[in-house]
Formats: sequence, structure tokens, C-alpha cells
Amino acid sequence: MVHGRAQILNFLILVWLMKHFLYKPIRRAIDEREKRIATEVADADKKKNDALKESEEFKRKNEEFDRQRPRYSLKRRTRRKPSVRSSSMKRRRRPMP
Repeated sequence: MVHGRAQILNFLILVWLMKHFLYKPIRRAIDEREKRIATEVADADKKKNDALKESEEFKRKNEEFDRQRPRYSLKRRTRRKPSVRSSSMKRRRRPMP
């Protein structure tokens, strides 16, 4: 009977040692990793939302530019002065020998 009690005592000591030196550090490392991953996921979501906002802003500005572009090109055409060069001033190409 003494032999059985010693085995039970040894087993309980082994369980306590494993819990203290193995389970707690591993559990702590897993918890830290989960926190780090949660932080990285939250950061990635924030960056994704920022990128979507900037993309929408870019699209809006691009559409606005496209709406205004014909007006700009029309203004540019009307502002140009007609060419004053006469036919005598133009360069003439010489035929190749």
C-alpha cells in the first residue's frame, strides 16, 4: 500500500511541475500571440478602410476632372492665337538625292 501512495504522490508532483513549468509559459506565449495577431488584424482593417477612402476620393476627383476637362480644352482652344506664318516663311523639304 505504501508503494501505491508513493506513486500517487509522485504523479501529483509531476502534474504540478508540468503545470507550473510547461503549461503556464506555453499558455502565456499563446495569449501574447493572440493579442499580437488581433492588433495586426485591427491595424490591417484600419489601413484597408483608409485605402478605400482614398480610392473613393481619387475616383471622385478624377470624375470631377473629367467633367471639367472639356471646358478647359475649349478655353485653351479659344485662347490660342492664330498662326501668322506665311507660306514663304514655312520650311520646305528638299527632295532626297
